[in-house]
Amino acid sequence: MKESLLEILSCPESGEPLELKDPEGSGDEITEGRLVSPSGRSWTIRKGIPRFVDSDRYVSNFSLEWTVHKKTQLDSISSQRSFETFKERIGFTSEEIKGRRVLDAGVGMGRYSDIALNLGGDVVGADLSLAVESAHANLGENPRFNVVQADIFHLPFKKESFDYIFSMGVLHHTPDCKKAFLSLLPLLKKGGEIAIWVYAWQGFHSIRSNFWRFFTTKIPPRTLYGIIKTFLPLWDAGLRIPLLGKAFKIIPTSGHELKEWRVLDTFDWYSARYQSKHRWEEVEGWFREAGLTDIRRLNYPVAVRGRKP
Repeated sequence: MKESLLEILSCPESGEPLELKDPEGSGDEITEGRLVSPSGRSWTIRKGIPRFVDSDRYVSNFSLEWTVHKKTQLDSISSQRSFETFKERIGFTSEEIKGRRVLDAGVGMGRYSDIALNLGGDVVGADLSLAVESAHANLGENPRFNVVQADIFHLPFKKESFDYIFSMGVLHHTPDCKKAFLSLLPLLKKGGEIAIWVYAWQGFHSIRSNFWRFFTTKIPPRTLYGIIKTFLPLWDAGLRIPLLGKAFKIIPTSGHELKEWRVLDTFDWYSARYQSKHRWEEVEGWFREAGLTDIRRLNYPVAVRGRKP
């Protein structure tokens, strides 16, 4: 954590400003310490990360996923894939976010924060899972990056702290996707923009996926990951069997050409406790209900962007 982050931190319940106590670290980087509110509430800074929750609650699958695949989807590893996805589903440009404060709501291991940093933004990532440790390891040396472990429904930031907010493939993994979206808006400055991408409803494909998820979400994440990693290559071989191969399509899996990404994506689909799917009109309705303007669809379902008047 950089000491400058204190400018925007607040108690996630009362909104009170926080004071830094017993800091350890070097230079501007604080690795250990406490954050204390005037009313006496206290949170720890551990491994350079302010911790506003005491566990990863319902997202232990993502803690595992982004620890195992800490670098898999970084553009330094995978060319321009993440940049192209960011451009398609979020759309923020360097001209817009350079020198501006940006919130990555659901940072994971930092895949898209990395893009926002490269575009010149001052980025703060937030995540409920232990993926924050991977994000800090990947991006923490950048002086324009900070990350906190926190609940998206109770983020520890002062109102109107951010010029831009984005959430890429995260809100649908909360108990209430709409409520999670609305909880971000008080943090956005007037005139600022927010962009989100959530899973699209895909008819029979979604029904079929939901059927299998009824069973897979009951398997401990580490066990499920082992099953997927072991059997996905056998499944691929089965798909190539004439006639019989069609039967293997009954369970959807990632079609990514890279094996490691296929395992990651397939595990992601089947491990999350919550996974809602949405339509354009529904999500645009959330934006209108929140009083946002300049609402527009981006180039991928369901990705929507709007401005706070």
